[in-house]
Amino acid sequence: MNVLIGATGFLGGAVAEEMARRDLPLRCLIRTGADISRLQKLGVELHEGDARDLDSVANVLEGADTVISSFTTRIFQRPKALDFWQNDYQGNLNLIQLAKEHKVKKFIFVSYWGLAKFGDFEHGKIKKTVEDLLQVSGLDYTIFRVTTLATDMSVLLGNSLKRRGWSPMFMKREEKVRPILPDDLARCMVDAIDNRKASNTIVEVAGEEEYTFLELRDLFSQVLGKKVRFIFIPSPVAYFIAGLVDNFTGRAYNAKGLVSAFTGGSTCDISQMKEIFSVQQGSFAKYLEDYFKSPLTSVLSPEGIG
Repeated sequence: MNVLIGATGFLGGAVAEEMARRDLPLRCLIRTGADISRLQKLGVELHEGDARDLDSVANVLEGADTVISSFTTRIFQRPKALDFWQNDYQGNLNLIQLAKEHKVKKFIFVSYWGLAKFGDFEHGKIKKTVEDLLQVSGLDYTIFRVTTLATDMSVLLGNSLKRRGWSPMFMKREEKVRPILPDDLARCMVDAIDNRKASNTIVEVAGEEEYTFLELRDLFSQVLGKKVRFIFIPSPVAYFIAGLVDNFTGRAYNAKGLVSAFTGGSTCDISQMKEIFSVQQGSFAKYLEDYFKSPLTSVLSPEGIG
């Protein structure tokens, strides 16, 4: 049995669909009130609970061979630092503890690429802490350090550009990004279950196509059928504004850390990824075109990513 946490998100949903395509048994941990329509169509086993509450998930790993943790606190939901510790730390700590108790054979964890630049950002600290705990747990693990999900780019940046025609940008014009499609990442994650090359390994993952932010602007203009603008904000100005926010909120949102997380671009060398996983990646440009043709585009919100 394979157990997935985070199944109602875009990435988790893609993993569930990939598991169903391969006819692999799957049990999904779902929150009370979550939209489970996508999962119900797949016919997977559903277990209601909260990873932060050890008692509510005590039995979810019964008979499990693999645990896939793709859930995360979404940055754009303006979470407080405490939310990160309760969700991403305590939730994954509970899962690691239960995985050891149930003698799970494989633990797959979704983390961030570029954790070094997350130094002052709580989310990055917690992802690194969970990585460290997993590496000394005695469990066979695969950690995926993800650059940027295509869904984040389409829902956050794309919807903003469609609505307003412009967006502030903390990154420099020449900095680069390599968004990865959720379906492509999902295939890698499912492949990791039985892939010996992925055993006890940290893998940096990104899309096949790399864009500067000027090229990304032009791509969105082409897909949306109108000229859009990025307003590039110099780093000193961004940090100054973030510092004011932190002062007024008592660092509740860790704004300076958030700025540091989004500066410097989001790209990596994918040679290790290609060596381990033989996944033919799709086109981000095609993904955007399909996304904006979807009738769901107008109703999708950041909260819907989950």
